[in-house]
Amino acid sequence: MISQTFIRELLERADIYEVVNRRVPLQSKGANGWACCPFHNEKSPSFSVSRDKQIFHCFGCGEHGNAIGFIMKYENLPFPDAVEKLAQECGVKVVYDGKSTFNRNPEKPRLTDIMERAQKYYRNRFLDNSAAQKYIKDRGLTDETLEKFGIGFAPDGWHNLDSVFSPDDRKLLIDAGLQREGNGGSFYDFFRNRLMFPIRNIRGQIIAFSARTMIGEEPKYINTGDTPIFTKGKEVFGLYEARRSIQEKKRVIVVEGQMDAIQLSQAGFGESCAPLGTAIRSEHVERLLKMTDHIIFSFDGDTAGRKAALRAMDICLPLLEDAQKAVFVFLPEGEDPDSLVKNQGPEAFEKLISQGLPLSSYLIESTSRGLDLSILEDKGAFLDAAAPYIRKTKSVLLRDGLIERIATAAGYKDTDQLARYFGFEKVAPIAPRPSGFRNGASVRFGKGGFGAQRFNTPSSGKTLPPKPETPILVLLRNFLRYPQLALEFEGAATEHLSSGELGPSDKIFKVLQKICQEDDNGDSLLSSLGGLPSPSEEEVFESEMEKIRNILQTLLLADGEDKDIKSASERGRTLRTPLSLARLETKRIFLQIEFEKVEQQRKALCSGNSLTQEQRQLFQSLLGVNKQLSQEIRDTDRKINEELTFRTR
Repeated sequence: MISQTFIRELLERADIYEVVNRRVPLQSKGANGWACCPFHNEKSPSFSVSRDKQIFHCFGCGEHGNAIGFIMKYENLPFPDAVEKLAQECGVKVVYDGKSTFNRNPEKPRLTDIMERAQKYYRNRFLDNSAAQKYIKDRGLTDETLEKFGIGFAPDGWHNLDSVFSPDDRKLLIDAGLQREGNGGSFYDFFRNRLMFPIRNIRGQIIAFSARTMIGEEPKYINTGDTPIFTKGKEVFGLYEARRSIQEKKRVIVVEGQMDAIQLSQAGFGESCAPLGTAIRSEHVERLLKMTDHIIFSFDGDTAGRKAALRAMDICLPLLEDAQKAVFVFLPEGEDPDSLVKNQGPEAFEKLISQGLPLSSYLIESTSRGLDLSILEDKGAFLDAAAPYIRKTKSVLLRDGLIERIATAAGYKDTDQLARYFGFEKVAPIAPRPSGFRNGASVRFGKGGFGAQRFNTPSSGKTLPPKPETPILVLLRNFLRYPQLALEFEGAATEHLSSGELGPSDKIFKVLQKICQEDDNGDSLLSSLGGLPSPSEEEVFESEMEKIRNILQTLLLADGEDKDIKSASERGRTLRTPLSLARLETKRIFLQIEFEKVEQQRKALCSGNSLTQEQRQLFQSLLGVNKQLSQEIRDTDRKINEELTFRTR
């Protein structure tokens, strides 16, 4: 785990203006820098970077955060890699907690340096070798593509790297997979007379090479073996080069070979990549789904290609979340993406993508192939073939949709019965509910409902009413805006939300855990909250609160981006609810939760035919508690409305 103290110091050292300006040129207007947002298409600049607050915010799409968050979003990097990247730019080394179970190899930085030096050597040798250049030119690759992917050449010979590295580097060369030890204690270069394709991690560091023959020898490709910085089964070729296109196009294209990925990238499909080795693995899909919700698999149309597609579908089903999708594209016989874009142009490949089979269609097509679904026995065989895929589907929405599609294909009208056959009960759709508190209803306090006001928000002359929030999301919004409220109401949260019955309450406890989490130095956000100035000193208080919010967001991002947390945070920045109102709003929610629990107990007692003496006493006690809570709720509503009236005068 990266030290919290280090994260704070890194954010203090880094100037977000410079971090952003290196990637997106900013124009200074007043105290802030402005540009067109890199995260959505726009013609007029609405993307602002504040040097004073050390945050960025887009008034168009709502994206915001600190320097680490910007790098995560812009570079499409996970949290640890974004911290490493920012630390590198600031010239400091990342500090980890001693409690971390992460085993850091001190040789890793030296190994990546060795790989960078080797790549420069291979690149220079490519520029010196006319045969390698002719081979690449005959494949139709441009100089721009060669530079983008850093393609090089390893000359024939057993000791070429000895001219680049000293004997002191021998161990590192072996650890990096560039040299091997032969008989009699001699050493030799592993890659010889092959084109060299650097394999980069998501931070852009070279961690391995894939080497392709130019003379038809087998194997066609040889790759670096597993090393301290490279695990073949986890890496995806071209992913670093594709990361920006994946973000812009909101999709990734997965092909079977490195040259296919390179050719597609040159043809305008910059979002293309290829798994290393012969088959897609769950590690590859997991990594891709963290970057986009839309995966397009491109396979040859032959038997081997369809077998690979079945494997990809099998891998995707347990990993796809709601709203994520996989599409399968099969190329004409005798074609691969490389040859297709050369012979027929990029438009032909884009057309194939538009005609691709969604996972649901491919599942039915593949499991019913060779069967006549008008025959009862073939229907049974179809259901048996589909059953293993249905049972491993993670997304409930996708699973129910697949069951409906299978029912239609097999001619079954009772989808509930079919769901039970597969071992599931279908989830009934949620009917519209009258306004109230539970089951996702919006929160309304007093006249017009609390949350209908905006506070200190720059106005464009038009104000749209905010979307309704569930009570849990209101609490999450307030706790992210004012972490001190999470501590203040920790007891109520533990008492009323631990059961998880009221929606994503686990996010509340995640926020609490991050606030109290200590690093090796005993530092935590809890200690920072203790030294805050009074809220009456509005400017100073808000400045310090913004620093704490940024650190909290950074700690939460370390576990991956969460849609509920992101939405609640954005909502808080939009509403800018004052602390006093947020406290009243939070209190009101917990009072309502307690009130409804008491009501449930009271109604449960009334459901019996007759009450014992003890039950009657309990009933009277519950009535008293009910009355007291009702009064507290009315008092809280009154205070909320009074403060709203005062602040909107």
